[in-house]
Amino acid sequence: MRSILHPDLKTIPRIPQVQLIGNGTVYNHEGLAEAKLKHPHHKTFHKTRIPEEDDLKFTRFYRWHIDAALYDLSPPRVTTLYGLTVPKGPRQTVRYDDGTGDELDVPLGTTAFISTRTTFNLLSPEEKSLAVRTKVRYAPHPYVWMAPAHSRSTGLGIETEGLELPLSELPKWEESKVKTFPVVWKNPRTSDLHVQVHPSAIQELIIDPIPAAKQASAGSSVLYPEGAHLKDLKEVRDLVYRIQRPTISPQFVYPHDW
Repeated sequence: MRSILHPDLKTIPRIPQVQLIGNGTVYNHEGLAEAKLKHPHHKTFHKTRIPEEDDLKFTRFYRWHIDAALYDLSPPRVTTLYGLTVPKGPRQTVRYDDGTGDELDVPLGTTAFISTRTTFNLLSPEEKSLAVRTKVRYAPHPYVWMAPAHSRSTGLGIETEGLELPLSELPKWEESKVKTFPVVWKNPRTSDLHVQVHPSAIQELIIDPIPAAKQASAGSSVLYPEGAHLKDLKEVRDLVYRIQRPTISPQFVYPHDW
């Protein structure tokens, strides 16, 4: 079973950290004699799809993510994107198709960005308390693990259908290389708090309890005051979705026009 990323990316031979993505055939590019590229389309990954008759006018966010291996290697400090050839044509409308009616006008081939600081700032006090106490445990070889599964219509995480590859069928993996990271990261320059989670790769949530000295003043609405180790995938995914969904609302998304 190959990584879900494999069909979309072609590695530059002399710099394996750099990947080529696009659509069509490219010749003699950075050591690649011939590279057949296929632009990711939501119909190959989402549980539901836009009807064929609307497929050119409308599109979807394919997959919201952070650029990170999330197994063995820690997230990089920097990601760089460089547009070589830009598609030309009429703009499209992103459909969320989640019952909210949310839509976003975008240029062709856009890369959409959100601020993870905004994600944290949009949370309620109870959700902020939960977020700062929570760590995410990612699946071993997460992009192989998730390959058979389907995305939500918003591109924000995976539908829970039991389709993930069993851990026993993954490439050889070691417990010591499985990554566990905080939900909330502090910006070292500004000290702002940011929610940084790859929703498609998550497997478990580890929630610390509220310190005993603060429990009495925490109020009855606090979430998981005694802590928890959540392993039910649907519960884990739904909780992270609740935290992240507000920040992909149209008014908070920057769709870059290459």
